[in-house]
Amino acid sequence: MRRALPVGVLLLTAGCGSAHRVVISAGGHIGPLRMDRSSQADVVSFAGKPDAERQGGEGGGFAGFTAVGYGCGATARDDRFPMLETARGREGPYCETVFWVNRHTGGLADFYTSSRKYEERQGVRIGMKTAQAERLLHRRVDVGCEENVYLGKRDAALTVGFDGGHPRKVPGSSTLHLVGGHVYAFTLHGADSEIGIFDCL
Repeated sequence: MRRALPVGVLLLTAGCGSAHRVVISAGGHIGPLRMDRSSQADVVSFAGKPDAERQGGEGGGFAGFTAVGYGCGATARDDRFPMLETARGREGPYCETVFWVNRHTGGLADFYTSSRKYEERQGVRIGMKTAQAERLLHRRVDVGCEENVYLGKRDAALTVGFDGGHPRKVPGSSTLHLVGGHVYAFTLHGADSEIGIFDCL
């Protein structure tokens, strides 16, 4: 069950994203982009004109940010991130890929994608079965706030999010291990510019 809490709203505009597969890494790379260093102009130059864009964060406990989204629609879906948080709850638009730029530092702060255009540098892809992703990452998916694998510590932090499957108790431990399911999303957090978009991812 996914529990990430989005902040802000994106306004729909016309646009399209990159068509080629993009490698992301725990070191903070998204193709040619770099967490903390790449600007909004760099993002748009790389990904194209966004489908959605919004200023947000001021006065809500978060740093001021500009968010740009790709693969957006008005209908809620599990593989899209809801970009509006109001007193009535979450509303659209909903985007497959979102880049958040910290307006104070000017750097790329946070990133979310469920798009199959992106893959982790060791070959982990959206939709890949949990067991296969575990073999490639040499990590086990434990069940906690969400079902995630966390990679990287210094330059940026990469989260590989999983969905589906069921928890199984690890013998001799209180830890729960995810059995079954698949990769559903990647997120990256800048070391210096992060604005705290997610709870668990």
